[in-house]
Amino acid sequence: MKRSHLSKHQLPRVTRKKRKLAQSPGSLVHHGAKRSDTTHFQLVQYDEHSVEVQTSDVLPDIGDLAGREKVTWLHVTGLHETEKLTDLVEAFGVSHLVLEDVLNTAGRPKIEKRDSDVFVVAKLIAREPDDLTIDMQQLSMIILPNQLIISFLEGPSAVLNPVLNRIKSGGSGRIRTHGADYLAWALLDAVVDNYLHLIDELDESVLRIDDELQFNATAIDASELYALKRDIGKLYRLMRPIREVSSAMMRPTSALLAENTVPYFTDLNDHTTQVIEMVEDLREGASGLRDLYLAAVSNRMNEVMKVLTCFSTIFLPLTFFAGVYGMNFKHMPELEQSWGYPAIWCLFLVCIAGMIWLFRRKQWL
Repeated sequence: MKRSHLSKHQLPRVTRKKRKLAQSPGSLVHHGAKRSDTTHFQLVQYDEHSVEVQTSDVLPDIGDLAGREKVTWLHVTGLHETEKLTDLVEAFGVSHLVLEDVLNTAGRPKIEKRDSDVFVVAKLIAREPDDLTIDMQQLSMIILPNQLIISFLEGPSAVLNPVLNRIKSGGSGRIRTHGADYLAWALLDAVVDNYLHLIDELDESVLRIDDELQFNATAIDASELYALKRDIGKLYRLMRPIREVSSAMMRPTSALLAENTVPYFTDLNDHTTQVIEMVEDLREGASGLRDLYLAAVSNRMNEVMKVLTCFSTIFLPLTFFAGVYGMNFKHMPELEQSWGYPAIWCLFLVCIAGMIWLFRRKQWL
């Protein structure tokens, strides 16, 4: 594959004036959580025969990237040191509007194609095995000429490690024989594959809660059920736009996306469609669990109220009889009889037995 490259004279140096501009009061600000104490730079350069990996807390010399016919992947971890990021994008002539989208981690996934670059934003989602909370951070990628990709991540994550391992291992894999557009596909494919793992974990949680509801609905913690439904809804909102990204990538309207990578982006689009359908099924399943839980709790309450109503109804005639014979009238013949007290108790017992028999026959008790 023939790869074009820029000379050192074509790569603009960052001047002191630009640095002052970046540190001015109107400079860019990172909107999001601080996930790393220092901004780290990982430079990966490879071709079919060799691979070089360098890690540093200092911005690498941009001039050293020129003149090499290799795929170059510069992975940036930590977005709070905006001066370093400003110097980086200025060195490659990337618009500050792109850097604003990189630093605004609350944005939605999207793709922007230009003649000079292709900018992609995706959401990287992970869930710790011992933690029910979902960790979400933004992954931004800029595809540039000369087989160069710059990726930005808020904090360290193991989701992209399989891609780096494939680059290091080489072997019979395709990644070392393809260009930067294939690397972009591999990174997005790793993100989507992680979606599938997360969906499988949530699906297991839905099945577990469903089994517990069938066995004993009152033993379910309502907060866990509603947290699960909230997480699934959040995932649906974050995953749905990724289909727009994959759909746009499979249409190579930019010179930076080669025709031979279209089948891979088509496969990525199929995976994103599968992910969205699975999340939709999870949403319906979680909503069904909520309805089943509410119905079970309501039925349990109805059973309790039915028993209490039956006991109240049984004691109602007893209260009536006790009230009648508790009146302070002078001429009440039964009060003067020796059998009056046992007779009223017999009446009570007959009334109780008759009403219990009637309730059981009606299947009310």
